[in-house]
Amino acid sequence: MTPRERVIAAINHRETDFVPYMLPIEAEPVGRLDAHYGGPSWRQRIVNHYVTAAPDWGYRGDAVKPYTDKYGTTWQGMNIFHITEPRLSEPTLEGYRPPTDKEMLPDARFEEMKKWVADNHDRFTIAGMGLSFWERAWALRGMENVLVDLIESPRFVEELLDMLMELQMTVGARLMTIPGLDGVYFGDDFGAQNGVIMGLTHWRRLFKPRLARMYGQAKAAGKYVYIHSCGDNSEILGDLIDIGVDIFNPAQPEPQDLYALKRRYGKHVTFDGGIGCQQLLPRATPDQIRAEIARLCRELGQDGGFIIGPTKPIMRDVPTANAVACVEAILEQPKG
Repeated sequence: MTPRERVIAAINHRETDFVPYMLPIEAEPVGRLDAHYGGPSWRQRIVNHYVTAAPDWGYRGDAVKPYTDKYGTTWQGMNIFHITEPRLSEPTLEGYRPPTDKEMLPDARFEEMKKWVADNHDRFTIAGMGLSFWERAWALRGMENVLVDLIESPRFVEELLDMLMELQMTVGARLMTIPGLDGVYFGDDFGAQNGVIMGLTHWRRLFKPRLARMYGQAKAAGKYVYIHSCGDNSEILGDLIDIGVDIFNPAQPEPQDLYALKRRYGKHVTFDGGIGCQQLLPRATPDQIRAEIARLCRELGQDGGFIIGPTKPIMRDVPTANAVACVEAILEQPKG
């Protein structure tokens, strides 16, 4: 089977010769693994089963100096960890002009993405907006501000979400015309360590109906729906499945019981991830890591519906021996 065929089989809840995987690793541990293996040839053993791209990914700038994105938000450096200045300082859209769909997806970038899909025809390909909906809302307004707005300025929040939904759907409609594209990516970290950040009531009232429209657009185009949402999403997973989610990433084990979720929802969704980056990889022993990966493949991989991998790229806090254990346990899992 090709990687693409293996992923599609998993989504359709069929077991494959081995569990498909996605194994991202940050540059610093890659260097340590090169030293461990005596060179970079070990990298050739990794064949990630899906690939992702987005119109708003690919910024290549100074890692320290601030930069302003197409929505007008200023970030500290090239990572999305710190907002220097949110674009919307007050709860109003008055005077704000969002980017156009052509600004978000210029023709040159669209052609690049078409070529990217063609070049990766043997992998499962996913494209979408990097910061999709909720994440773009807090990026524009600031996290604390937008949470306060949910209570004090709910009409503004609805206007903001409607604006973002329309832009998402306009850009998404164009992405979905790319020949051979398999799935649409939605990046929305709804989860905290205990439930969804904005609370279940707000999520169901404000977010769910709009997500249903966006996911429905993808499903109508014959695309699979892939959602990235860190944290504890257990209280909304059933809702997400109801409105069309096919793949749930990153399936973090620390804030939610993945084995219980598999028993409850395993026939209806594909879990992607499962290897914990908060506890397991940085703190467990290599033998514990191998044992947990074997259990994940055995139990979450039963009847398909599972793509295994770390819930975040293997990071610099992971000891080399643990990184080796993770890589080898995934690559050397028993073949059916």
